[in-house]
Amino acid sequence: MTMRSLYTQVSWPRGRRPKRADLLDRLHAAMPWAELIALVEPHYPKPSSGRPPHPLPVMVRIRVLQWAFRLSDAAVEDLILDSHAAARFVGIDPWSPRPPGASSIQRFRSIVDDVLGARFWALVFMGIEVGSTEFRQGAIREPVLRLRRAKTSKSV
Repeated sequence: MTMRSLYTQVSWPRGRRPKRADLLDRLHAAMPWAELIALVEPHYPKPSSGRPPHPLPVMVRIRVLQWAFRLSDAAVEDLILDSHAAARFVGIDPWSPRPPGASSIQRFRSIVDDVLGARFWALVFMGIEVGSTEFRQGAIREPVLRLRRAKTSKSV
């Protein structure tokens, strides 16, 4: 019997779904996933002794998610851990097994950007255009909290 965590069984209340979930559903429908995976597969590490690599479909989806929101490697890892919609888009339960870390994402990003480059992104853009979709990249901004030193008044 396969056990699933509570995280993957959570659904939104009857009210409104988050905008991010709707956006990611539309992006999921527009992407040519099979072609992207087939393009990357010859360059992706094969399982051998030691720790097995993360599933290729998951890594491809993470790279598209990272591009769509203009995220760093660490920020996309955090997004998957924090957002139910992002975890569902990537196709994993973020707690079992743990999603790829920033270093794994960085290694995969270097494969995609350095080795495949224009061919990978041409497929992504083709998927968006064929789906008659307009897409503009967004950005997730994290608030910055800095501690300020208390001003001391100087006596004259």
